[in-house]
Amino acid sequence: MLDACYYSLIERTDDGGFVGWVPDLPGATASGRTEDDVLRQLSESTRQRLHDLLMSGQQPPRARPVDELPSSEGRREVRRLLLIIG
Repeated sequence: MLDACYYSLIERTDDGGFVGWVPDLPGATASGRTEDDVLRQLSESTRQRLHDLLMSGQQPPRARPVDELPSSEGRREVRRLLLIIG
């Protein structure tokens, strides 16, 4: 498996939990009671998604720089975290 870095976005939900996703890797999502839960799930989801793409002969999508990611404007605060997958 290749090394890859993707930014994840994590947001607090109305019920106090958290949801996260990797905007550049559709299908890499997670939800949980804590940010740590979401980060663990996102790491695994991202790793699995990359594996699936490679096994099907597809190239992983390019990761955008942090300044090109969606912002928090007009909505809840979104936290940006770098996932390093190796």
